[in-house]
Amino acid sequence: MSTKEIKEQVAKLMVATAQKWKKVYGKEEEATQEEKDGYAVFREEMDKKIDSLIPDSEKLSIVLSGCAKGDLSHYDIEDSLQEFFKPGEGVQYDSESGQFWMYVKPTLVHQVLRWIDFHFPGKIDLTVEPNEYNSNPWFQNWTQAERYLTQISAEAGE
Repeated sequence: MSTKEIKEQVAKLMVATAQKWKKVYGKEEEATQEEKDGYAVFREEMDKKIDSLIPDSEKLSIVLSGCAKGDLSHYDIEDSLQEFFKPGEGVQYDSESGQFWMYVKPTLVHQVLRWIDFHFPGKIDLTVEPNEYNSNPWFQNWTQAERYLTQISAEAGE
């Protein structure tokens, strides 16, 4: 299966998970414990399927996290990195309260570290660790997966 086909399958599984969540939690009355438990099992199954589809070489197995020093903002860092390393193309970003996280596939780690060292020498307290959070290289959330499926449907003329 090609990377494009895998990406489409991952998006479909994520959208199915979103639809199930909306069916259980998006209604007026509160979900029953049975519905919640059913969703939890379904979500775990979907997460396992998604994880098994993504090749290890594409997984975001490394997380770079850090804080900016001095006058530098974590927004400056993230904006600079996103000029060259686009979200969904082997990296994903997150930031909060002055801290940033960049989830990276292994083949890009060296390039990202060189970029940071060149553009922000000594201006970031940086940590590099294995990523335990989320290894999906293409979509951070259901909305991104839905947009992708809409985009490829439009391109295919469906």
